[in-house]
Amino acid sequence: MKNILFKTTAIALLLTGMNSCKKGDDLYVNPSAPLTATPASMLSGIEVGTFSNLESGTVRIASIFMQNNSGVAGQMVQPEQYQPIESDMDNYWNGIYPVMLNCKLLADNFGAADPNYRGIARILMAMNLGLATDMWGDVPYSEAFKGSENLTPHYDTQKDVLNSIQTLLDGAIVDLANTANNVSPGADDFIFKGNTAAWIKTAHTLKARYLMRLSKKGNFSAATILTELSLGISSNADNCYAIHGTAASATNQWASFLNQRYGYMVASQTLIDSMGNMNDPRTPYYFDTTFFGNVAVGNMLGGSDPATSSLGPYLGGFDNTGTTNQSKSIALVSYAEALFLEAEAKARLGNVTAFTTLNDAIKASVSEVTMGTNTGTTIATYTALTTSVHTVILEKWKSMFANPVESYSDYRRTGFPVLMINPIGLLTYIPKRLPTPQQERTTNSNAPTPGLDVPVWYAQ
Repeated sequence: MKNILFKTTAIALLLTGMNSCKKGDDLYVNPSAPLTATPASMLSGIEVGTFSNLESGTVRIASIFMQNNSGVAGQMVQPEQYQPIESDMDNYWNGIYPVMLNCKLLADNFGAADPNYRGIARILMAMNLGLATDMWGDVPYSEAFKGSENLTPHYDTQKDVLNSIQTLLDGAIVDLANTANNVSPGADDFIFKGNTAAWIKTAHTLKARYLMRLSKKGNFSAATILTELSLGISSNADNCYAIHGTAASATNQWASFLNQRYGYMVASQTLIDSMGNMNDPRTPYYFDTTFFGNVAVGNMLGGSDPATSSLGPYLGGFDNTGTTNQSKSIALVSYAEALFLEAEAKARLGNVTAFTTLNDAIKASVSEVTMGTNTGTTIATYTALTTSVHTVILEKWKSMFANPVESYSDYRRTGFPVLMINPIGLLTYIPKRLPTPQQERTTNSNAPTPGLDVPVWYAQ
């Protein structure tokens, strides 16, 4: 953790505008950079960083593990063969922790006067912390942001991290309901433009997401999840999106990866077959189907064929003009996800309406993916007899194409969807976590180094 603490401190100082070359000498102050941070400037930077993290290499690795896509060249071959590179983890880790540090700084420095800002910061902290614990299990949190006071922080257990996420979200809900603010978020909040009601719905939906992680644990409560969802996202209009633009710092990371490393990651035949190829209205949005005559062609498990479909327009990939869309926004927390969580909770409770909710979830996904051009009714055909936790997770896997970390978490805690192991993989199982980042292993004596065969706590 030593290196990342120095890096996070540097980024935090940058965000606070401390760019003078000589302390105390006005002649060396950059006149275009403020000396004091504002909550608005910090929030915008935190949101952009969060977008990047939730579209980062960790997410692409989860996509490959879950056979949404297939790695056939470059650094994507390693996750395809179940051998994620330890040194690559440094980049992903060093993206998450600076953003979390700045969430803490925003909350600590401005939260008392501007609780709405603190509320958003807490939600964004929860999202980044959730990504870290989903991919690595135990991670630093309670001792992670003390700078030079502690360069080798202990790792919080995943159980404690998940409790911390719930505490963050509970605090956010209270903060966002507080109307006593010196200044309130507006255009600096790229996601909801300061709409606190929308943020509160996102917080409740995230609470349900992380409560569902506990489905194998004794304190699991499906009823509590349903209560949270009743206060959460209730339509596609409420979806929480990563908002992108054409500026270099604002581009869609899926599209940027395609532009820079075309052919490294292609469609997986596993997902295409599960969706019935073009029978699913989402297929031509997930994948570029124009190159092969209006059909999706994926790489077979165990193959390495680059002559296959690439990402399609839904994630900012190639459209019918043969170009990517770096301004394409990506759903981070969605109505479809909320309905799949509801359907799973109902299935676990034996609620006879689970199938109706499952069908609604599929339709919400299709409508969001196709931008309202298709209702999804042709594939939302489940009945009470065909609905179970298995089928809910199967359909959720098809729908979480933009959020494969959710599918990866579901797979580890439920065993669904049932996936074949890559016959040319260097392991006989899909990795159950990512390796400890190299910097952590070599500089933090408190860093655990579990094998890829060791499940994260919530999957045990």
